[in-house]
Amino acid sequence: MQGKGGLPVHVNSVTAARQGVTASSGLELGLDKDAFLKLLVAQLRYQDPMSPMSNTEFIAQMAQFSALEQMYNLNNSFYVLQQQVQEAFMLQAVSLIGKEVTAELDEQTVSGTVEKVNWTAAGTILTVDGRQVPLSAVRVVSVPEPEAPPIEEQELAAPVPDTGAQETETEALDQEAGDSPDPD
Repeated sequence: MQGKGGLPVHVNSVTAARQGVTASSGLELGLDKDAFLKLLVAQLRYQDPMSPMSNTEFIAQMAQFSALEQMYNLNNSFYVLQQQVQEAFMLQAVSLIGKEVTAELDEQTVSGTVEKVNWTAAGTILTVDGRQVPLSAVRVVSVPEPEAPPIEEQELAAPVPDTGAQETETEALDQEAGDSPDPD
């Protein structure tokens, strides 16, 4: 068989299938499990009937396919785990809003209340009293002391109104029993 430029072209099932996969998929660094199965089917379909593939070759390729599928599933599991860890870090950073932190920043100690959290390519950045502080620089986290509400002067100086209706406990009991005090 002649190829481009009159050079002989040798076609076997493996190179034909690989060329088809490479041409259709562009620049891929490896085969996924679907491409591997297509390659195996093409190899079985176009094998030379005079020298068929041995059973050991077929079993070896099936073992490779099984290993490929397990690696693919493991890769997906790692991706899901990475996403969950990232979400946990985000929740942890958000929980710092309103907390007092102490951080080491440019060889200085920065303390204050976390106002907001930003996620950037450089990492998680906290805004602490207007300053940008990387989460990795935080050394101490504490709950701020609650401030007592200010007491107004009117509340302190206001007299308690006298209703004149205060009775002693004995007088109230006497009236309930029907005994009235003797006016003598």
